[in-house]
Amino acid sequence: MNTNNNFKINDFGNLFESYMNMYKNVIDIGLKNTPNFNLLNSSENCDSCPPKETCPPKYLGRIHRQAMKNEIIIIPFTVKNTCSITKTYRIGIRELKDLDGNLAPQQPVLKKRKVVLAPNQSERIFMEIDLAEFNNTNYQAEIVIRENEYNQNILLTLSVQDHDAAVFSPIDEAKYKRKWQSWKNHFYCDSPKRN
Repeated sequence: MNTNNNFKINDFGNLFESYMNMYKNVIDIGLKNTPNFNLLNSSENCDSCPPKETCPPKYLGRIHRQAMKNEIIIIPFTVKNTCSITKTYRIGIRELKDLDGNLAPQQPVLKKRKVVLAPNQSERIFMEIDLAEFNNTNYQAEIVIRENEYNQNILLTLSVQDHDAAVFSPIDEAKYKRKWQSWKNHFYCDSPKRN
């Protein structure tokens, strides 16, 4: 008798599972085919969803520069007022450090610390760095633009590395004295004129 009851419970479980699968399929097909019923996605905006918190970006932008040791480089950037009223911006720069947090041998020097800009006006700012004592590594600093209360930063990354220099080999001066260069070229060179 116990075997008969187990058989009925198993049948009921299988029957219940098949009804649930059928119900799920009907709901999925029906909801997808109903034109006025929108399934809520996390990527969609809806009136019943809580507002998403949006924060200003950490950096307004990035400036990347490559240079060689012993160079003196000038890095330009432009500040533009996109507001409808005149704005005064203070400009500064945090310490230039390598990726291990060590201070760079020389710090960047801003040529201008404050700009007053009318609506849609822009102004170029120059920053100079003397790389005489720098090591071949990467450095970072933040350029700070501030109107009143909030810092708005630009990430400056500087990569100091040795680069292959362009190689130029001067021609033997005796070749300038020859009128006919080669039977393959079929042209003549004018002799350089002396002053």
